[in-house]
Amino acid sequence: MCRPAAALLAALAASLCCGAMDQPLNSRPIIGVLAQETRKDEQATRGFSYIAASYVKYLEAAGARVVPVRVNLTEEEYTKIFNSINGLLLPGGSSNLLTSQYSRAAKILYNLALKANDASDYFPVWGTCLGFEQLTVLTAKKHLLTLTDTHAVALPLNFTRTSSLMVSSDV
Repeated sequence: MCRPAAALLAALAASLCCGAMDQPLNSRPIIGVLAQETRKDEQATRGFSYIAASYVKYLEAAGARVVPVRVNLTEEEYTKIFNSINGLLLPGGSSNLLTSQYSRAAKILYNLALKANDASDYFPVWGTCLGFEQLTVLTAKKHLLTLTDTHAVALPLNFTRTSSLMVSSDV
């Protein structure tokens, strides 16, 4: 590299370093979002895993930065990601709660969150739909959910006033 180019590069690097010190600390949380496995018939065109854009937009709208957490990583890779994020979102979707790569990754991250919380290092985990179901399996250490035939069943929701609380009456 010629001298003028090297001097220019050094000056640029120095200005970038000095400029970084003047920047305020970024306090926006970094939230990991666990990816879902795609169906085998879609993997050739859509890849092995995905994250629905709605989850990313939801978190970004709340001011968070989002990190995708892919399935099929090693435990060491999940630990490294865990140590780089401030919270975890387990999204909804369709995966086996006991045998999928989604459940394997969720279990590793859940156990890391428990250890962190036990050490007074607050680490929130949010589960939506399938993610909430996965949290029940991880917490109970067994599958307690049962299938029901409740598609397209409309039940009334009747509110009654009790003291200062609004509660639903039994049907």
